[in-house]
Amino acid sequence: MRTDTALQAADAVFMAEQAVGRARRVVDELHTTINSALRVLDDAELDSAKARLSDRGDYYLEAAGEHLSRLQRRCSDNAELADELTGHLERASQAIADAHDLLQDADTSDPESASEVAQLKPRLAVVGEMIDLAKPMARLTAHHVDSAQLAAQQVTPPSLLEPVTLERSIATAGKELGRADEDVRLLENVVDHAAANARQSAGIASDITDNARRRMAEQGRGQMPRQASPVVGSPAR
Repeated sequence: MRTDTALQAADAVFMAEQAVGRARRVVDELHTTINSALRVLDDAELDSAKARLSDRGDYYLEAAGEHLSRLQRRCSDNAELADELTGHLERASQAIADAHDLLQDADTSDPESASEVAQLKPRLAVVGEMIDLAKPMARLTAHHVDSAQLAAQQVTPPSLLEPVTLERSIATAGKELGRADEDVRLLENVVDHAAANARQSAGIASDITDNARRRMAEQGRGQMPRQASPVVGSPAR
C-alpha cells in the first residue's frame, strides 16, 4: 500500500468511527426523549380519563390539553434528534465508501500491508452493512415521531370540549410513539454493532498509520545523500 494511500484510508476509517460514535450518542438521547414523551402521554391519558369521571371535567380536560402541548415539544425535540442521527449515519456511510475505494487501490505486494488490508476490509464491510440497516430505521423513527406530533396538534382549545376527539388524539399519538420506541430499541442494537466494529477498524487503522509513518521514516533515511568524503589536496609547495 502506498504510504499516502494508507494514511488517507486510515483517516477515512477514523472519520467513520467518529460519526458512528456520535450516532450512538444520539440514539441514546432519542431513547431518553421518547420515554419522556411517553410519560407525558400517560399524564394526558390519565387526565382525560378523570375528565369523564370527575365533576371537574373541564379542569382535567384543560390539564390534558396542556400535557399534549408538552408532548408536541417533546416530539419536536425527537424530530431534531432523528435528523441529527441521519446526518451522522450519512457521514459515516460516505467515510466507509471512501475507505473502501482507497483500500481497493491498495498495493498489497508488501506482506505487512496485505495483512493490514485483509484485517480491515471485513470489519469495514460490517460497519457499512449496519449503517445501511440503520438509515431506513432512523427515517422510520422520524416518521412515527412526526405522526405523533400531528396527532397532538389536533387538540386545539375548541376540541377540548369534545373528549372523544381528545382521546382519539391521545390514542394515535401513543400508537406512533410506541412504534418510535420500538424503532429506537432496534437502532440501539444495530448502531451498537456498528460502533463495536468501527472501534476495531479504527484500531487496525492506527496500526496502518504507525506502519506507514515508519516506512516513510525508513525511506527518508535511505534517501539521505551520503556526506561527500573530503578531498585531500596536494601540499602547497
